[in-house]
Amino acid sequence: MESKRFGGVLTVLILLPALVFAAIPNLFFGYGSSNTKDIAHMTEQALTAGGAYLSLEGFEKTYIDSMVTGLAGEYENIDKIEVSSTLEEEDLLWLIAINSAAHQQNLNEITAEEIQSFCTARLSFGPSLDFLTGEGDLIQTVLKVEVQKPDPEALMDQLGFDDEARTWAGALYEVLSESGALEKYRDRFPVPPPSYEGDTAGGGSITPGGAGGGDNAIDISAFISPGTKNNLDLAAYAVQAWENGWGYVWGTYGSVLTPSLFDYKLRQYPDGVGKYADFIRNNWLNRRTADCVGLIKGYGWLDAQSLEIRYGTNGMPDYGANQMYQSAVESGTMDTMPEVVGLAVWKSGHIGVYIGNGYVIEAMGTKYGVVKTELAGRGWEGWCKIPSIHYLEEP
Repeated sequence: MESKRFGGVLTVLILLPALVFAAIPNLFFGYGSSNTKDIAHMTEQALTAGGAYLSLEGFEKTYIDSMVTGLAGEYENIDKIEVSSTLEEEDLLWLIAINSAAHQQNLNEITAEEIQSFCTARLSFGPSLDFLTGEGDLIQTVLKVEVQKPDPEALMDQLGFDDEARTWAGALYEVLSESGALEKYRDRFPVPPPSYEGDTAGGGSITPGGAGGGDNAIDISAFISPGTKNNLDLAAYAVQAWENGWGYVWGTYGSVLTPSLFDYKLRQYPDGVGKYADFIRNNWLNRRTADCVGLIKGYGWLDAQSLEIRYGTNGMPDYGANQMYQSAVESGTMDTMPEVVGLAVWKSGHIGVYIGNGYVIEAMGTKYGVVKTELAGRGWEGWCKIPSIHYLEEP
């Protein structure tokens, strides 16, 4: 698609309506401080949105990784996983421009979560199987996943853009493209690296999992309402993961860690998962694994009919631990926490499932797996009702 040209960036900025004109400089060209409450609020919102945009490479990597993890669980006896992507910066610029036009640059609407959801949901994947002859004439089954570029015209068609909206999207694209804003201001939005080993700083009582024998099967026979996503069944699911001794691997959410999936994780996160390769290989290989928020998302994505965990289904967003807490409608500090089974308990970068009577199930870390802990003493900062989970009263 060719962008709408208006004689350069300066002309584009003159043509943009007041709201867009005010937001674009805030977002990319730096109102670093302000003396009025309204502008301060707009600056804060802009910096939040800017951070989401400028760290989208990380979002895309996480999203691709999650999709591949889900696809690997749907194919049996895969020897190798190969992923290819041709995404370029101009694809990111178009996603920013189209999303901005869709929201009319309203910074009260464009949250970091909305940006992530919008941008990553526009990527598509083309999985296929290939069969290669390896050493000794052995046939290898290769799962190939191609990440396909978003089509700006098709995306604007999906969103029902009229001619005016398309014009503004083209104008915004040109502003971003010609200004080099993403590269220029990338350093203003540092993204802390993930903790691939999990939460290792907490204290309190810890009870390891595995007393149930380490079964990889998921049993929903005791669920209150298998056809819905509710707090009581979430707690039962988490307890089952603990009883069966699920392991912990960054970026997983309850699928079995097959050798091919493990090999892919090592290539995806060589300095993260790779640091613990020997421990994971000796303890978690061929067992179900999850990271902290993956334990919750795996329940949300569990198909009650097939008992398969299907990525991105049942209305459960692909949130990180902090996003899940921050997006909750009902939340609070620990001194206000009600006695409700299935609440999430949270601290920066980590999340667990409250199962009642002062206990939590959490995917704690690589060297712990899924464990049961006492609520007190673990340094939890807040609680929340998890988005997309329906909260029932205990029977």
